[in-house]
Amino acid sequence: MHGHCSLLTATELGPDDFHFSSMNATEDITRYVLGGYHPVIIGDILRSPASSSSYRVMHKLGFGSYATVWLAQKTDASRAFFAIKITIADGLSNRETECLRAVLRECSSNIVTLADAFELHGPNGVHSVLVTDIVAPILSLLSSERSPHWRKKVAYDLTNAIAQLHASGVVHGDLHLGNVGISMPQLSTQDPEDVMQDLDWPELTLVLPTDHRSASPSLPAYVVAPCNMAAYYNKIIAGQGKHEPHAKIFDFGNAHRAGTQPTSFQCAIEACAPESVFARVVEQNENPPIEVPADVWALGAMIYEIFYGSSLFRGVGIRGVMSHMVSLAGAVPSQWEAHLLSAPPPDADAWWGSRRDRLRKACIDDQDTEALIGLLRKVLVLDPSFRPSAKVICRDIWFQKYRKIT
Repeated sequence: MHGHCSLLTATELGPDDFHFSSMNATEDITRYVLGGYHPVIIGDILRSPASSSSYRVMHKLGFGSYATVWLAQKTDASRAFFAIKITIADGLSNRETECLRAVLRECSSNIVTLADAFELHGPNGVHSVLVTDIVAPILSLLSSERSPHWRKKVAYDLTNAIAQLHASGVVHGDLHLGNVGISMPQLSTQDPEDVMQDLDWPELTLVLPTDHRSASPSLPAYVVAPCNMAAYYNKIIAGQGKHEPHAKIFDFGNAHRAGTQPTSFQCAIEACAPESVFARVVEQNENPPIEVPADVWALGAMIYEIFYGSSLFRGVGIRGVMSHMVSLAGAVPSQWEAHLLSAPPPDADAWWGSRRDRLRKACIDDQDTEALIGLLRKVLVLDPSFRPSAKVICRDIWFQKYRKIT
């Protein structure tokens, strides 16, 4: 998740102004200021004027520079669990709610379900609150052994999600596996007491300024490390035999209508399309447009990571990534050529050949591996006009088992 820091005040506290540090296990404590995070305490009741529902905060699910995300339980007889995302109070947060609603009108099954949405007024401003179903973060799940069929089902779900996004006229703009989770419908069948018992106890870090005069309603009493929802997912599906995952995209903080300009460029390097990199590095455009083909490139990068085990450009900065993109893609757009005069001719066959054995370990057989590489080479091309649409990718031969008759 990515956000905006423009409204933070000049009097904000620094990390050294607190007695205790959460050592990067939580959000940045210094962002609890005007325009920043909303202070939350476990047990808080959040009330939705929109639906007249109330939600009790039970644990932490995650955080990013754009929001904190909490495990919450409805206070009615259902006692149902939900994820509650509370955005920073930067005045730009309604866009995510609008994009989610636009997509869900298409009845998407691979996008988190927006159960409720409302505004929360607090000491740091007005925050958007999004109530959705709960997913287990996929990056934590990929670290354990997963079958080729499991991985391919996730890849198909993501392709389908992006096809649904684009059919709704929405561009995600920051697609990477950190924004993907696996659905947990099993939660609804679990006893709420058992759920809380099985989750690790909240790990708290006191928020105690070194100067008592710095105490403020803007600060929470403590910050909370996220619970291990991936471990809980593994536990509740362990006794279910063969399990087929259902992947969902859950973060739309940088989503926007196709044809419109994002407010600011916020894109992780693993999600950044070649045209965006070229615009930023060569053309010095700090806020280039992000359109549908950029999401398709990011989809290819996600599928690669699901099967290869690490991201395409791990450890490479945005200024060094252009040469890596050329190596894997081979064909170079004319506008790139003037900036690659000293580079050796790209050998994409060699690049993919060097990665084949590792990809093979996550695939069904040799034929499946070749089909995967063939798909990735069609998707990961430098010229955005040559990339297939997500809808076309859904019908690729590699996805034969999951293709729907259209």
